[in-house]
Amino acid sequence: MEYKAIQKTEPLRCANEVKAYRILDIQGKDLIFQLWFNDENSRGSIKVSMPEDYEIGQYIDLQVIRTSKISHKVTLIGRTPQKFIPADGRNIAV
Repeated sequence: MEYKAIQKTEPLRCANEVKAYRILDIQGKDLIFQLWFNDENSRGSIKVSMPEDYEIGQYIDLQVIRTSKISHKVTLIGRTPQKFIPADGRNIAV
């Protein structure tokens, strides 16, 4: 699998607000993930064209940018490189 440049190093991930999110559920074509670090009940979702390519528990790299108090923009970058997957299994990894 080919990773994008912004996924490969910690400084680029940080500068581009890329974080690894664990897939909590798949509902139809939506991947469900925990949205914020401090709120385990806040869930986000992103539509994908081929949900069968993903599995619950797998990590994906997302850019989640809060645009206002109640809305945000989510961009799927791709699967998380192995070196950025947390060993402790938390839902969001920097």
